[in-house]
Amino acid sequence: MRTILVSVWDKTGLEHFLKGVQEFDEVRLIATRSTSKFLEERGFKCEAVEELTKFPEILDGRVKTLHPKVFAGILSRPSKEDRASLSEHGISEIDIVIVNLYPFEEKLKQKLAEAEMIEHIDIGGVSLLRAAAKNYTRVTVACEPGQYTDILKEMAAEKGQLSHSFRRQLAQQTFKRTSEYDTHIANYFVASQGNADSIAATAAAASGELPEAVDIKLAQFQQLRYGENPHQAAVWYSDGRFSGTMEGKDAFPPFEQLQGKELSSNNITDTYCLVRILRDIGSPAACIIKHNNPCGVAVGKDLLEAYQRAYDTDPMAAFGGIFGFTEKVTAELAEKITQGFVEIVAAPDFDEEALKVFKSKKNVRVLKLRSSLLLPTETTSWHLRDLQDFGWIIEKDVEPPVQLAQFQCVSGGRLQNEHIVDAAFAWAVVKHLTSNAIFIAKDGQSLGFGIGQTSRIASVNIALDQAGGKAKGAIMASDAFFPATDNIDAAAKAGISVIVQPGGSVKDKEVIAACEKAGITMLFTGQRCFKH
Repeated sequence: MRTILVSVWDKTGLEHFLKGVQEFDEVRLIATRSTSKFLEERGFKCEAVEELTKFPEILDGRVKTLHPKVFAGILSRPSKEDRASLSEHGISEIDIVIVNLYPFEEKLKQKLAEAEMIEHIDIGGVSLLRAAAKNYTRVTVACEPGQYTDILKEMAAEKGQLSHSFRRQLAQQTFKRTSEYDTHIANYFVASQGNADSIAATAAAASGELPEAVDIKLAQFQQLRYGENPHQAAVWYSDGRFSGTMEGKDAFPPFEQLQGKELSSNNITDTYCLVRILRDIGSPAACIIKHNNPCGVAVGKDLLEAYQRAYDTDPMAAFGGIFGFTEKVTAELAEKITQGFVEIVAAPDFDEEALKVFKSKKNVRVLKLRSSLLLPTETTSWHLRDLQDFGWIIEKDVEPPVQLAQFQCVSGGRLQNEHIVDAAFAWAVVKHLTSNAIFIAKDGQSLGFGIGQTSRIASVNIALDQAGGKAKGAIMASDAFFPATDNIDAAAKAGISVIVQPGGSVKDKEVIAACEKAGITMLFTGQRCFKH
């Protein structure tokens, strides 16, 4: 005879499972009050836990299984000493434990008051599962209805028995489940203190400081075609900060794929970079991304103009790019986009005629972005780097929206009206480029990019070469300070009117003097945005 303890919130498949077990052996069922009632109504003979313990459920059900006659029956080993102890105290062994937990994760979505949420924190269930999983060499544990079919298949294959390796596998799944459950609860308490960010919820105290220890739980969302390179496997995970449907504010994924090939790791990271830039530069705007950096970005009187101005920055680099927009894409714009090779088109909306145009290019991935992604707001991101033998580095990056009024003018006097918007635009873009980074812009259009060079003057020269004669009267933005005046000399020779940079170099006085001499207005932002 097998003794089975059952205490489940989700009763899906329970009746079928227990009937399946009864085909292999006689069973003695012990259950908590609501589960016992459910089983008896379906014809099972069932003993209530309080009959076993001779102690009633108390505190409105908060305490019902936390008793030595329950836990000793689960934790006992097949040794003479343990069985003698059970016999002395009149305790029976429990062979199978079937428990699933109060739906704390589901209740999170309902935004309940804390007093209600606390009532959905399971105590006894988690304890039962951990006890059964610890003693897997003798006890079989099931923590989810989805495991019932596998258990019955194993019993059929093993003539009613369950192998040691299979019970161990169930134990591993159980500890994973209880760990995830506890993490959701811990995250809830941190988030309710005002920090709802996920690594977040584990990682931030009320002060926003980095913690002494970090516990990150990720749920697999989707297997990807490949990683950064085709020989690298990749999986897309969610860290649990999002829930709901595509219509919800916090939906995951943050877009709906309307057509096209499966996504790769590069597609997702490029789209993320695209959204970060579009969020910062206003609307109507267009951005074209290649390899996590923009090769064209612009605003315009409408989306068509913004697209054309972004594309004209570097038509060759735009080939095979990720194209993003801040407003609804029309058929006319779709026709222009599909004249060349494009990997992804992302926007908050598409009209029906535009979607018909894209269907003629079946491999183009069309992504409908969650509209809230493009709202200008202060964002916090956590950068995790696995350095193998060197451990992990975690960085917290808080990005406030660009506020030109907070920049300090250190040379050249007040900005001319035609430069005010461009200065903010240039800084909003350069902070997203790979360092050393230089960005040149004029009238809301990108003119030149200097990206990823090992010296700042090299990036300056590349950006100026790309901008050519259009650099005259333009804005130059730098992600970090200028270490020497050679950069200013090059900018002055090209006719740059305004330079935006963080400041903070030991050569600041010399750099400012060089700008004054050249008639260049220089703004200090006070914040370096260096990006490896």
